[in-house]
Amino acid sequence: MRHRRGIGLAPTDRHSIEIEKATLATLPEWFVMYARCHACRRQMFIERRNIARRCGQNLSLASLAKRLQCQGCGNGSGNLLLLQMLPRD
Repeated sequence: MRHRRGIGLAPTDRHSIEIEKATLATLPEWFVMYARCHACRRQMFIERRNIARRCGQNLSLASLAKRLQCQGCGNGSGNLLLLQMLPRD
């Protein structure tokens, strides 16, 4: 008899990040952060070292996402925090 694979939830992605638990200190170095404005769609790179210097290494990514404000139009609501994994050799 052949082995049958169970049908269920997919295994957790090894690159997934729980933004409620992750902090600037625990975010792996191969992730970069961007912010996207909900109003004007402007997208900007976020320098994590500058944020950590101003707000502390223990700032959660969820808290950071709530603080985002567009430098272009000034919008502060509904903005997105985007994470991108850099290619690794």
